[in-house]
This record gives sequence, C-alpha cells and structure tokens, in this order.
Amino acid sequence: MSQAPAALRSIYEPIQDGIRGVEEVLRAELAHENPFVTALLEHSTRFAGKRVRPGLLLYAAHILGEARDVHVRLGAVVEMLHTATLVHDDVLDEASLRRQVKTLNDVWGNEASILFGDYLFAKAYTLAAKLHHRDANMILAKTVEEMCVGELWQISTKFNLDLTEEQYLKVIYCKTGSLFATSCRLGSVDNPAEPARVDALARYGSCIGTAFQIVDDCLDITGDEGEMGKSLGTDLEKGKLTLPVLKLLRDLSPRDRKPLETLLLDKARPDERRDTVVRLIQEREVLPWCLRRASDYVDEAKACLRGFRDSVYTENLSLLADFVVDRRT
Repeated sequence: MSQAPAALRSIYEPIQDGIRGVEEVLRAELAHENPFVTALLEHSTRFAGKRVRPGLLLYAAHILGEARDVHVRLGAVVEMLHTATLVHDDVLDEASLRRQVKTLNDVWGNEASILFGDYLFAKAYTLAAKLHHRDANMILAKTVEEMCVGELWQISTKFNLDLTEEQYLKVIYCKTGSLFATSCRLGSVDNPAEPARVDALARYGSCIGTAFQIVDDCLDITGDEGEMGKSLGTDLEKGKLTLPVLKLLRDLSPRDRKPLETLLLDKARPDERRDTVVRLIQEREVLPWCLRRASDYVDEAKACLRGFRDSVYTENLSLLADFVVDRRT
C-alpha cells in the first residue's frame, strides 16, 4: 500500500490490518524455490497497485458481520486473479510499461508471461481450495468464466464501428465489474447475511467496477503516460471501441463520421489516428460526458449502501466510490 495514493491509504485506515494480512498471505503463497519463477514473482510485485478488490472484500465482510482470516485469504485470492489478468492483458495489448515498471512480456517475452499468468490463476485456485468453502469456490470459478468471456467478447468486437453503448457496458461488466462485484459478495462467507444485503453490496461492486473501467478507458486516450505509469493508446491501436470513441462516433454527422471511420480502420496511421481522436474528443467535450456516465454509476453504487446502518465501513465505501472517478492514475 506504500505505492497507493494518500487519499486511498486514508480510506483503508479501518481495514489496514486486513490489508497487511493480504500482503503477508501473498508473500507466503507465492514464494517458490525455482529461481526463474521467483524472478517473475519479484518483478510482478512491483505492479502492486491500489488493492481495491481485497479492500472491497474486507469492507463487505465488516458490514455483513465480521472480517476473519478467511476473508484475508480470499482477499489474496482475488488479488492473484486480478494480477493474472494484468499479466495476460499486457501480452494482448503488447504493452511495455505498467506502474512505471517494464511489463513481464517486455522483459521476458510472451511465452513466459502467459505461463506466469496461468501460474497465478492456478495459485489462486489452490489457495481457494484450501479454504474448503464450496460456495466461495463456485463464485470465483463463475467470475473467472465471466472475465474470460468479457475479453473474448471484446476481441470479437474489434474495429466494429457499430458497437452500441449497451454492448460496451456488458463487455466491461464481464471484464472488470464482475470481479469487483465478486469481491463484495465474498464478504458474506461465514457471515450470516440476508441474500438481499449481499446482492446490494455486489451491485455496489458492479457499479464502481463499471465506473472504474470507464475512467480507465478515458485515461487510455487522453491520459499522460508518465503520470499513469503504463502504456497508453493500446485500445485505439488494437481496435477496441471504448465509450469515448463510441460517443464521438454517435455525435458526428454522417459527413464528418465517414473520414473518422476510415482513419479508425486504417492500421497504418496510428499516430494520426490517436491525434485526430484526441482532438475531436476535446473539441466536442466527450470526456466530461463519459465521466458523468461514470459518476452515474458511482451514484448508483452509493444508493446501494443506503440500506445498511451508517458506520465507518459504509462511509469509506462511499469515499472509495468517489475515488474511482476522481483518480488520475
């Protein structure tokens, strides 16, 4: 958490012991005698980010009853799953930088990166199996299935200029929102909670996960690579149609849209494509509209918390929702 923004560290104050516990479990479970695996593991720890998903799980556990050791271990599981997806995403995007550090694929190549991502998935399932909790394992398995479907769905829509906003939102729920929702849902493990309360927290997670991805997609186009600390512009280069581009295409007249469509489909002019898209997005104030859509999801997430007794845990989940749309990295 030393790399997390100060605002986020403050939000995590009530669960800091749990977050430290997650870090300890990750170190213990991922230790390996093979020197190459160890090198990959040590490098991947430099990607350690905001720990949002374990944080959601721990807060949900406190709200639904009590945060126990099982929740700390499940927090490590969801973080392993998240890290595995980052490793695979960097291969798919041919990214060379993440959180100011060279990606695994840039240092060791795609073969090692793919296998290491698979290793992290396997370690996550091994740790989950040790908990002997059938429902938790079923939830996790279903979530990974959804995440894979989301990635496959996005691949199938590359350069599809007729993609709708509704389809885009379904894709990013599967890719991102589902693991946020599951992190909240896993807070119910070993806590006697009414299904409606668990569903409300899962919906909260789904909403902020969707908002998180919308902001990420905006930053991929107009963010600063030095500030973000990761490769940007990969969505445009790979033909992934995200909300800012979909909004831009929808707003343009047929006459203005046609040359942009031609440019988006032209793989030989990446710099011109990005410069043109950024200019048009800024001229037409597309980003403020997209960020309002993200804020709508944050408002819905906060509404999901109103059925719970006020506490430092619900208050900080509300602050975490705001952090999602206010972040710049």
